Amino acid sequence: MTALLDLHDSTLRLWHGDTCLESPGYAWFDGNHFRFGLPAMRTQRRTPRAVNTRYWSQLSTQPLSPPLGQARHGADLVHAHLQELHQLASQPKSVLLTAPGSMDREALSLLLGIVEHLPFDIAGLVHRSAVIGAASGLSSGLHVELQLHQTLITPFSAEGDSVTATASQVIPGEGMLALQDRLATAIAASFVAQTRFDPLRSADAEQSLYDALPLALTTLQNQTETQIAISGYSARITRDDLRGVGAAYGRMLEPLLPSDTPVVLESPLNLLPGLTLAVSHQNATAEVIASVIANCQSELLQAPEQLALNRRVPIVHSEAKTAETGFLSTEAAPAPAPTHILVGSKAQRIGDTTALANGTVLQRAQAGVTVANASANLRVNSKLAEANQVLEAGDNLDDDTGFTGLLIVVED
Repeated sequence: MTALLDLHDSTLRLWHGDTCLESPGYAWFDGNHFRFGLPAMRTQRRTPRAVNTRYWSQLSTQPLSPPLGQARHGADLVHAHLQELHQLASQPKSVLLTAPGSMDREALSLLLGIVEHLPFDIAGLVHRSAVIGAASGLSSGLHVELQLHQTLITPFSAEGDSVTATASQVIPGEGMLALQDRLATAIAASFVAQTRFDPLRSADAEQSLYDALPLALTTLQNQTETQIAISGYSARITRDDLRGVGAAYGRMLEPLLPSDTPVVLESPLNLLPGLTLAVSHQNATAEVIASVIANCQSELLQAPEQLALNRRVPIVHSEAKTAETGFLSTEAAPAPAPTHILVGSKAQRIGDTTALANGTVLQRAQAGVTVANASANLRVNSKLAEANQVLEAGDNLDDDTGFTGLLIVVED
């Protein structure tokens, strides 16, 4: 079975059978090994010089600056990241790739060369904006995607039974990392005002704040406020506290969007409080890519000697569309059960029964890893833990004693 890999550096996604893997484009050298995805993202604020976030957006053979472990250049990190994803996905023999318009011909050529040294074949290379445009139901539009270090605006248009993506416009410096910095600054100001505690004054607290951002934004999409707890301090964060960040991003974006052209905003932009646009727009998640490819994969396959970025994708005709976005959606597979918990720089294996330093007891049951006994005010992803709660890789644990732990998967 051919797997599908979406090369979007904010979160690479690989679908293979019933498996969906997500791995943000972060590489961390822990002193002995390279770690990619969530483990790397969850340590970036603690060890910034040991984490690289540009190897996908600046794919090249230029020497890394600063150096990172034994990697000579970004191509080495891309090779190692792809190798890890391939192993985690049960080693598919062929992979169809979707790539953003920001990857130029030189980067794509280097990518193809990298894959030649990996144990899988590329079954096709498709422009991801054309895929999203094919599912939008629009005759023409602009796809706005948020990469780690930049925003990308890509026009697409329908002609006959297909949609074609054209040249992309890059807005450097306006990526997810910059938005996270602005959101963290706004949240830190609320902490200082309410508790006199500044979570940006220490690396551990700062990391906890950045780790809490995804859940906080998701909560604020449906509620007007949420609670964030860091290092024993808790602050109430409202949607209004963060509106300025979204409004500023919208003001930056607005002059680049023609008033007569509808826009497709890709997640997580839909989660950003205060982001409003005068133009007609709809929201999309990356999961729509898997649905479109599943409908027309055979038409997108390419022979090895013909590999090139395909900018044209057949229009999807399906009744399985959501009322809100008009987009196809697929249900993501659950995250894998964790094998270890990372406390500080040490990973503790999770056995049948595992006691943590704060008194919490984890138990490996049929449902996965659960909380058998919780310490006082134990929180999972900033929410109070529940009895027998099932934990997933990527979950953060913390309590009022200052204990923090990240549930991870360690490959043998």
